[in-house]
Amino acid sequence: MNWHTIASIQPPYFDEKSHQNNEKSITAGFQYLEDALNLGAAAACLPEYFNVFGLSDNAMHEVSKNADHIHQKVQSLALKHHSYIILPLLEKYEDSFFNRAYLIGPDGLDIGYYDKIQPTVSEREQLSLVAGNAIKTFETAIGKIGIVICYDIYFPEIFTELSRQKVDIIFFPSLQRADHEPANESLIKTRAMDTQSYLVRSSYGRPANTHWQAGMMFGQSAIIHPDSTILGNAGHFEGMGLARIKIPCEWKKPRSSGYPVQPVRDYLNDDRRNDLFNP
Repeated sequence: MNWHTIASIQPPYFDEKSHQNNEKSITAGFQYLEDALNLGAAAACLPEYFNVFGLSDNAMHEVSKNADHIHQKVQSLALKHHSYIILPLLEKYEDSFFNRAYLIGPDGLDIGYYDKIQPTVSEREQLSLVAGNAIKTFETAIGKIGIVICYDIYFPEIFTELSRQKVDIIFFPSLQRADHEPANESLIKTRAMDTQSYLVRSSYGRPANTHWQAGMMFGQSAIIHPDSTILGNAGHFEGMGLARIKIPCEWKKPRSSGYPVQPVRDYLNDDRRNDLFNP
């Protein structure tokens, strides 16, 4: 088993949608990312729509042309710090737009990418997003990695498959503006327990010199242990969450009353009713 520092990056969001605020969010996100990498983060996750957040829907398609530039800059940081970085982008490929998250390796090269399987109705109708069609996992030097994006969290079948594939960490770039904090916390804790893996959520927080109140985007970029413990949390404001985690992590507890302590993942997979559910 090895210990690794994991970072969840939380750039600021602004009440007014504008090109200027989009640029401020990107600049701050890069600063927090580099701060985390300087602190020794083996992996860091940026939030959903990193290249276009803070813009109106009408402007997002046009500004998404910045994806290549931002992609190259993040690749350079991954290489410089020999770290893994999860980079979510609104990206155009041929004639279609995707909500896509890249996994970039310590050599500065893309290991692969994941396209959001469950776009929201507004993404489909207003942004013309095309849904991904594959649950993907990636073997890395720090463990097996899975990626999900925002609305995906509501679909437990995705996480059942990730559990079967025995992922070590799930990175979860997100927005979730319409949720409240208890619902978000319940979801991310439950999905970590569902998969018996760490879950790393990254979103946006209030600018440091402003206030937060209920009803605003709540931040809460966090690292969750497989047993549902919150290990690191960026809170309501811009910044980052950090946690030191052990991989692989075998969450263990008694299988049942009077039975010995065992790895939870093993006995859940043994006990799963595959005669009722698709294997």
